[in-house]
Amino acid sequence: VKEGHTLALVMLHGAILVNGEDVVRETQMVRFDRAGDSITIEANNDVALLVLSGEPIDEPIVGYGPFVMNSDAEIQQAFRDFNSGKFGSMNAEASAG
Repeated sequence: VKEGHTLALVMLHGAILVNGEDVVRETQMVRFDRAGDSITIEANNDVALLVLSGEPIDEPIVGYGPFVMNSDAEIQQAFRDFNSGKFGSMNAEASAG
């Protein structure tokens, strides 16, 4: 893990022990402090987990429904845009394949 980057784990299946002390179970998510450059993960059985890491954006984050924006006002605007058709549409027959 690159020093200063954001790191999160999302457990999809099973359970793990993180850094020898924290148990993370299915459907849970853990986010790590930006300090440091490594973690340890132990599993006694098969697991499936999603590892998310990247350079932090250092901006406010607001999520609601399918939208992630920087403010409540932007979330409300996204819903207005979606409901007015500004996001476009998909033809279910054409995308079915």
